[in-house]
Amino acid sequence: MQKLSEMAVTCMIRNIRSLLTYNRYQKNKTNVFVSLRPRLKGGGSNTFAGLMVGWLKVNGYLRGSSPHNADIIILIANRGNYEEIKKAKEKGTFVLHRLDEHFEDNETGVRKEKHEQIVRLNKLADLTIFQSRFVFENVYPYVKPRHYRIVLNGSDPKLFYPSGVPGKYVGNVVWGMGEKKRIDMLYKFILEHPEIEFCLAGNHDKYPYNFMLPNVRVHSRLNRKQMAEYYRSLKMLYFPSENDPCPNTAVEAIMSGVPVCFNPLGGTKEIVNSCGVSLDRVEYLLDNLDEFRARCLKRRDLHFDSVAKKYLEPLRCE
Repeated sequence: MQKLSEMAVTCMIRNIRSLLTYNRYQKNKTNVFVSLRPRLKGGGSNTFAGLMVGWLKVNGYLRGSSPHNADIIILIANRGNYEEIKKAKEKGTFVLHRLDEHFEDNETGVRKEKHEQIVRLNKLADLTIFQSRFVFENVYPYVKPRHYRIVLNGSDPKLFYPSGVPGKYVGNVVWGMGEKKRIDMLYKFILEHPEIEFCLAGNHDKYPYNFMLPNVRVHSRLNRKQMAEYYRSLKMLYFPSENDPCPNTAVEAIMSGVPVCFNPLGGTKEIVNSCGVSLDRVEYLLDNLDEFRARCLKRRDLHFDSVAKKYLEPLRCE
């Protein structure tokens, strides 16, 4: 199945609910329910939920308190009560499903249960949003939605913005655990470059590597405001994590004017685009940081305002 053009998606949505009037999707009249309640701490889905709820409020939309009174439901991953969403849909509510997962064959336990719930919820979706083409190519065979769009993540430019001059550190951010974070590659890179000053943020102390080195600083507890300041202290982000769907770390670094050296396995390369290079070209990036920083400073597509509009523009919310 090929990706629908924006015009095709718009036309599909215009006709999909014959009982809905244009006025229903006007600002100050549209009730939008986001299925994940944002918390102060959490992963990528929680970050997106917080940004979307904030954007809806600032831009004059009503925040639905439940699926029952919503005009639009934004489902996030497996968060949502199937029966409640089904009843809302039967009343004419439009259901949008955001997917940021990585599926694998022969899954078991909690992961299998979560993905089965995602597949079930997606059957109710009028439109599916994949975080990246990497997510689409991986997840589509499992969910097979009728209509979809691909929209990259974004973040808040009032929080993540560049400093007047480049930082002095090479950084790395890791909050999750697992082999796919490729902390082994990070550690090897650090040992090979004693002349570089590194500043790390996250749970590096939980990995079996000794980061207590003369050229390494580690921050294990940083809130979002402190993370924004951290990014502005960097001249480059070294990000070897593989198979990440669409990492906010890369988004926030680029918005902060920081080029990214990334693992080509996963969705990171779609975010970085021309604002960095793959791991095997790290020396080239280090030699041309000014050029790549200049490219970062031109990016506006990662601003969350642009992202949110891509979610809602097919519905002609005006």
